[in-house]
Amino acid sequence: MVESSDARSAALVRLVTGVLEGGHVGPYEGHVLDCKEDPSCRAPDGLLQPGRQQSDALAKTVADASACFANADGGIVVVGVDDKATGRSAFVGTPCDTSWLGNRIRQLINVEVLVTEVNVEDSRIVTVTVEPSSIPVADSSGKYRSRQGRDCHVMTGGELGQFSVNRSGADWSSAPSSSTVADIDPTAMVQLRAWLHQSGEASRVELANRDDGALLDQLGLSTPEGQLNRAGELLSVRLHGRGPLVDFTFRSAPGADAVVRIDPSEVPLAVVLAEVESAINDRNPVSLYSTGLTVGQFRALPTLALREALVNAVAHRDWAAPGPIRVQLEGTMLTVTNPGGFLPGITTETVITAPPRARNPRLARALRGLRLAESEGIGVDRMYRETVRQGLPTPDIDEFPDGRGVRCVLVGGPPDGAVVAVVGALSQPAGQDVDILLLLHRLLRVATVNATQLAPVIQKSRAQAAAAIERAVDAGLVASSSQVGYYRLANGPRHVLAKKLPYLRRTEADYARVFGDLLGASGEIRARDLIDVCGIKPVRASQVLAHAVGSGLLQRHGELGAGVYYTRKGDSGQIA
Repeated sequence: MVESSDARSAALVRLVTGVLEGGHVGPYEGHVLDCKEDPSCRAPDGLLQPGRQQSDALAKTVADASACFANADGGIVVVGVDDKATGRSAFVGTPCDTSWLGNRIRQLINVEVLVTEVNVEDSRIVTVTVEPSSIPVADSSGKYRSRQGRDCHVMTGGELGQFSVNRSGADWSSAPSSSTVADIDPTAMVQLRAWLHQSGEASRVELANRDDGALLDQLGLSTPEGQLNRAGELLSVRLHGRGPLVDFTFRSAPGADAVVRIDPSEVPLAVVLAEVESAINDRNPVSLYSTGLTVGQFRALPTLALREALVNAVAHRDWAAPGPIRVQLEGTMLTVTNPGGFLPGITTETVITAPPRARNPRLARALRGLRLAESEGIGVDRMYRETVRQGLPTPDIDEFPDGRGVRCVLVGGPPDGAVVAVVGALSQPAGQDVDILLLLHRLLRVATVNATQLAPVIQKSRAQAAAAIERAVDAGLVASSSQVGYYRLANGPRHVLAKKLPYLRRTEADYARVFGDLLGASGEIRARDLIDVCGIKPVRASQVLAHAVGSGLLQRHGELGAGVYYTRKGDSGQIA
């Protein structure tokens, strides 16, 4: 096999390479890859048998998985793999007839697939490649399901209703409106020009100085003849009878009475969006933090993060659905809720790394031209970067169960001086690297991490997580732990962060949490592990371990010296 830039082919290469090196199958399955064993190759007693070339049970299993991929971003089903096995033994193979399987899948779900046989050492496996469908695909039981992470979920009515619109490539925001340049609101044009000037870019300032027609045309909001598209009308026209586009409320604390409300009807989006952002900034406290000779100003809600949350809602909401974008500021917690669920292929588990797409590409392009958006209206990584840099919780972005809305919550507060200092000491690339910052964020709570544990945190593959760890090592942020394959904060950052690291505290409960982390990593603890992770002296490590044994938390194995190790009370001491 030759590695391809296609996500499905790349996922297959990672599976084969990683499992042959002794890995588990499970971590390699995901939103574009699923492994299936041929049921005809497994006897009732659980032993392997030769199997059949034509197995309807296999065809139904693969057809259902294919329908699930077709309703998402496409994918690849790998047949002949035991997804509960490890290493070479996972590739149990299949004798299935590829032509028959492809035809049977088409009969079951009316989808064309590409069926290919692949040899992995001395085993024959079969791959079934599925393309995204332009219409919803029912599986063999008549259910509509879509791939989300490693699972297939039943699609809601809202998801089915929006499916064809999303897949057809139709862009609501690019459709022509009944408005022209003559209908634009002067206040909206003032705001568009203000945003262009705020960018500080010469090309944007030059654009701000053009007449209304040329400006809107350059932003992709109108035609040369002066006809506005829906994006242009939304941003710049005051429409009679149009309800609020944004509904903003401010409360001094969660549950308190609303003291500010902004929900104007008929007002252009550019005007109300700027008004809401200004209202948030007026109530967004500023903290000063000194690092050496430099004094930095930090908003309780990072400015770039809150703007990205607002712009994301504008670019991604379903403008054909009723209701405004709802923005709530409660103390320093911002909640932005917009009509319309995630686009296909985007889930809470992939929201950082999903390919840049917007439900309203023309509107997203205009926001990018105004320098309000970082890319195609995604920018989620910017929200994560800015919050983690200040030591704040990461954004909480989720979809409503009925698929009719997405909610983004940012929890603000004073910057954490220790985190700011550690991030500020990193080199420029590392300090902007979202993967490295999320690695730091995790190590603020747990003592060690390996690539497998980091992968879901940064929403990337294990190989990409391993590369992120290496970049963090090069940046001086992390160092190898005493446990092979695990990494901890390097001594310098650990010293700066010492007061906020639970595993560097000295209470019995804190040590118990460290024991849990270390036992979860390898099933055993040695004195050197405690010395390395907690930064304590050998004598203190021995005392802590002896106390844990005396309290019944751990049990000791081995004789004096390096052969001594500890396991959870009741374990046999036979470490795999």
